[in-house]
Amino acid sequence: MKQPYSIGLDIGTNSVGWAVINEDFRLHRYKHQNMWGAHLFDEAQKAATRRSFRSSRRRLARRKRRITLLQRIFDNEMQKVDPHFYLRLSESMLHVGDKSSTLELDANILFADRSFTDKSYREKYPTIYHLRSDLFHNSKKQDIRLVYLALHHIIKYRGNFWSRAE
Repeated sequence: MKQPYSIGLDIGTNSVGWAVINEDFRLHRYKHQNMWGAHLFDEAQKAATRRSFRSSRRRLARRKRRITLLQRIFDNEMQKVDPHFYLRLSESMLHVGDKSSTLELDANILFADRSFTDKSYREKYPTIYHLRSDLFHNSKKQDIRLVYLALHHIIKYRGNFWSRAE
């Protein structure tokens, strides 16, 4: 014979408690055991940590897409001037032994020309901001690699103009 019963739940942040009672508010028994219990969970983690990882991953993916788009825009003209420029740029942080075999292994990382080397680039433009300023203020035709480097910097580190309400 089935008897009517009620289920009581106590749902907390770290646990769930339960009990089965009959109409007389006594614990219901099943197979000689009282029907009540609790399940404890690990303490909840704040979402801020996961959110920061997720937002960083998305931000870096968007940055990579912007750089890839810039390379596609410059690709035809860059191939005429320096076909291995993008490869040298992407491998510029690697040790000499880890670089691709298609590159000429010399002291120059960015520029493979004999007339314009990395040393002359650094002397003329100590920082990327000097290059950007020169491109902005100088109206004569510039090397496409210099234009690419300046735009690459602007697109990669485009800044964030959101301000917190204070």
